[in-house]
Amino acid sequence: MALILVADDTPEIVQMLKDILEAHGHQVATASDGVEMVERAKSIRPQLIVADVMMPGAYGSAAYKSLQSDSLTKSIPVIFLTAITPEQARKVIPEADNVRVLHKPVDMFSIIKAIEELLRPAA
Repeated sequence: MALILVADDTPEIVQMLKDILEAHGHQVATASDGVEMVERAKSIRPQLIVADVMMPGAYGSAAYKSLQSDSLTKSIPVIFLTAITPEQARKVIPEADNVRVLHKPVDMFSIIKAIEELLRPAA
């Protein structure tokens, strides 16, 4: 299946996502803040990133902008998980075909569905 980078500063969320994604056959790498997310994405080139919006070091949205400025990482789809309101999210997360925003608390069905959508080959 896919190599997915999970970036979140809450270890319990990282472990939960890792367990679920691995149970669905994916390989999972992790990062604990936005700076590490960018570094790991550039070094391992995952097929997808699942990232918290508010993390230390650099917010997930700022890390995303950094990835967008690099030709090697700009096409990586990102699923943002956030506790901020939809209105706040629209201000900090760019709209793009390869971006999804899921608001916490997120059910695992929604995450798996978003992953399947973003990993589906273009027709």
